[in-house]
Amino acid sequence: MDRAVVRPRRGPATIALLGLALAALAGCTGAGDRGGRPPAADGASGAPPPAAIPVTGDVTGLDLPIAAYLPTREQRARRSVAEAVLIRDCLARLGLTYQVPPAGDGGPVLKSRTERRYGVGDPVEVATWGFRPPGAGVGGTDKPSAPAPSRELAVALYGTAGADGVPPAPTEGVDRPGPGCLGEARFALGVDPTLERAALPSRLDVESFERSRADPRVRRVLAQWSTCMRAKGFDYPDPLAAGGDPQWATPAPSAREIAAASATVACKAEHDVAGTWYAVDVAYQRQAIEREAAALTRVRANEEESARRVAAVLGG
Repeated sequence: MDRAVVRPRRGPATIALLGLALAALAGCTGAGDRGGRPPAADGASGAPPPAAIPVTGDVTGLDLPIAAYLPTREQRARRSVAEAVLIRDCLARLGLTYQVPPAGDGGPVLKSRTERRYGVGDPVEVATWGFRPPGAGVGGTDKPSAPAPSRELAVALYGTAGADGVPPAPTEGVDRPGPGCLGEARFALGVDPTLERAALPSRLDVESFERSRADPRVRRVLAQWSTCMRAKGFDYPDPLAAGGDPQWATPAPSAREIAAASATVACKAEHDVAGTWYAVDVAYQRQAIEREAAALTRVRANEEESARRVAAVLGG
């Protein structure tokens, strides 16, 4: 499920969804691969115009250029499992036993990075779930948090227990393992901590989203969308503000939430909000990728090396 403009208040559900939309698994088709109309002749904000704006109410099947530099959900999961294996073995050498819970993404799984990046888009889903992803909050999906390690385990895991029992972030170097079993595991998997902390692809993903949101071409269609919404009885500046209305923070979607979500989708489709926003977003990403080409090449090389080491730990 990439990460400045004045933001409206957002509810917890939308904040979580935006994070997911920036970090979830991606599709594989770009704007240049789809038919569409020419973009508006507006090169404001220094963004080069995209080749074409896809005329679509839903961009779930379209990919973003930065996805080529971001690990997939499966890759993140495999590295998490490999890291847990190495930490377990490290603790065993110290005579300690602790079941390390592999890190998970948490929350509902979106179909792609773009599914809800520009707000809800599926008229069938919103008719039942409003602004929430299908299945959200159903069946007791919240998992209990893992018990905090003892001070002895914290020192073994992180190199120090930290103040108030909260361990600090590892301080491993590029050419040496960091303190504790966590630092040792990450070093063994070839994770360059300088790249981890910079999180360049994710940062560029968020940056392009924010810049595109403020771009005059996007603001133009958002103004049209907002006018359309007011005609239906709802007053919001953009689809994300609609989804983030605090009044939707209820156990189940209300009739008004469903009506607002349905209106959001209909007005987006009427003014091709998703297609325009996506095309401008892609233009900013391509510009950033060209600017950061050397650093992104290093990021990709580190990811490939890490994937090879993960495969060795997991046996394939």
